[in-house]
Amino acid sequence: MATESTAGAQPVPVEVRGLTHRYAGSEFLALDGVSFSVTPGERLGLLGPNGAGKTTLMRLLCGYLPVQARRPDTQVRVGGFDVRGQSLEVRRRVGYLPEQVPLYGEMRVREFLTFRCQMKRVPRRIRVREAQRTAELTGLLRVMDTPIQTLSRGYRQRVGIADALLGSPPLVILDEPTVGLDPNQVQSVRAMLRDLGGGQTLIFSSHILAEVEDLCDRIVVLSKGTVVADQSVREAMASNTVSAELGMGVGDARALVDRALVGRREHVRVEVSPQGEWTLVDLHGVDADVAERIGQLACESNVPIRRLERKRRALETHFARVTGADAGGPT
Repeated sequence: MATESTAGAQPVPVEVRGLTHRYAGSEFLALDGVSFSVTPGERLGLLGPNGAGKTTLMRLLCGYLPVQARRPDTQVRVGGFDVRGQSLEVRRRVGYLPEQVPLYGEMRVREFLTFRCQMKRVPRRIRVREAQRTAELTGLLRVMDTPIQTLSRGYRQRVGIADALLGSPPLVILDEPTVGLDPNQVQSVRAMLRDLGGGQTLIFSSHILAEVEDLCDRIVVLSKGTVVADQSVREAMASNTVSAELGMGVGDARALVDRALVGRREHVRVEVSPQGEWTLVDLHGVDADVAERIGQLACESNVPIRRLERKRRALETHFARVTGADAGGPT
């Protein structure tokens, strides 16, 4: 909950080290040695198959679940505060949307948001303005005087997001924020979340990987309670294929590629095809520096280049690979 001292504060970092969690009565670990960090203002996508531990991790970050110090290196800090010993300080700096949004259905939207401002200790003088601000951000202005229980699922989801944003908390954690929204609503919520970048640190989970591509700077992928990927979205989507269109004949293009691949030809698949006065070259199984080498050789030979790029792959492909789904693993 954001207080008068933290409302509008600067975005905060998050540090997680050696985090392990087991639910009472379970023989399996929900989280097993999870470690990652989030820099202030970063937008982090938390991904993983069902049951991977995403919701558990978010609840621990918020202080909704107690952190179990099962390892000597266990550390969970938000804005420099330890979640174990300074849980209230952490909660004051976090806006949280759980997977199942808790709402008071008999309240009107305006009443609910104002009440939540009070619960979060937003100063009395700005509560009405703050409720109005988050309602505008989430597209709720026209239903402010409508009882929540009569709203569609999508609008109830918006109310939950507005609640999480009250008081401008330095860290916003959203569990599946666009669940239940129609395509137009999804677009507007994505735009709103995109605008948070830099002003607030954002962690959110989503099964819509195109949404993560659009919104996130980095991803952390969980599988069976462990981190299987922690990288920028750009890195996750980078493939090992380089494509070029060169202003030369097929034979000359093959010769240029052979020079670029000296010492690294093994396991590289080369496809060369004529495109009128141009030649299209695709190299599969190469590092990014091969593109630089092709460009350098083409410039030295005064060969025109129409296109030279490292191709992108869909985030779905990367997700399937790191979680084992492409080998018959969890889905």
